[in-house]
Amino acid sequence: MSDIRISSNLVFDRGIESITHAQQQTASTLPERGDASPPDIGVRGQLDLLLQKPSMDDRLDAGLRPPLEHRDLLLPGRFREALGAAIQCLRQAADNGPEASDQPRVLNRAARLLSEESNLRELVQMYRSTLYQG
Repeated sequence: MSDIRISSNLVFDRGIESITHAQQQTASTLPERGDASPPDIGVRGQLDLLLQKPSMDDRLDAGLRPPLEHRDLLLPGRFREALGAAIQCLRQAADNGPEASDQPRVLNRAARLLSEESNLRELVQMYRSTLYQG
């Protein structure tokens, strides 16, 4: 039998197992789940993109959707970090603010509310992990 080569990895005298194992070794890896930011819109079929005309619902949806400058905030870990940073900034602003005005009181209240929100999120995460464990 002659040695027929199609590419550097594919030789007919090696067998299918060596071909598939060689392709699995060179497979590319996907980014980690926490590192990839969410897509702007959901996946739509190419035929829908070509044939679907914009409707009034599409215009209203585009008008009501808030613009996001930092899409990373949609990731739970990054949102938790941003929430913690906002709480710290509010507490520092309340400590550095003038004592005679209502500003420190309002900033402390905002920091306390965000802190309660953060605690509730941690409680939900704890309940969720308990449910996953069974």
